[in-house]
Amino acid sequence: MRTSNVITIKASTETIFGVASDLTRWPDFLPHYRYNRFLSPMPWGGIVKMSAVRTFIPTTWVSVYRVDTVKRQLHFEHLRSFLNATKGMIVVWTFTETPEGVRVEITHDSELHWPLIGGFVNKYIVGLFFIHHIATLTLAGLKRKVESMHS
Repeated sequence: MRTSNVITIKASTETIFGVASDLTRWPDFLPHYRYNRFLSPMPWGGIVKMSAVRTFIPTTWVSVYRVDTVKRQLHFEHLRSFLNATKGMIVVWTFTETPEGVRVEITHDSELHWPLIGGFVNKYIVGLFFIHHIATLTLAGLKRKVESMHS
């Protein structure tokens, strides 16, 4: 299942990409994030443990994080989460310049191989309730942060 969140931000691609790619700073301007901690930092990103809150429900996951400075993309592959509900999920952030500003899109590709209920849980609980909501707040917070830097 693929989900997508999109926002347009009025700032330079370099500024937006720089703020978005600095995971450890997210909790400074994204109140729904509790922390992002590198378990194994690497020059290209590393293994990161991330934690956010969705309406008083804390959620935590571990991802391989890779910054692609050439394509201007951020890549995450979820290694583990609660009940491994997002294990194997691929998340890609893209930054596209448009006349209106920079279009920032986050796509999540996931499958939940639980017998009988996997499809339902993946779509409605993991996808809509958690991922879509958290990604919407993340993009809105990124927009507020970056646009306030230029006002």
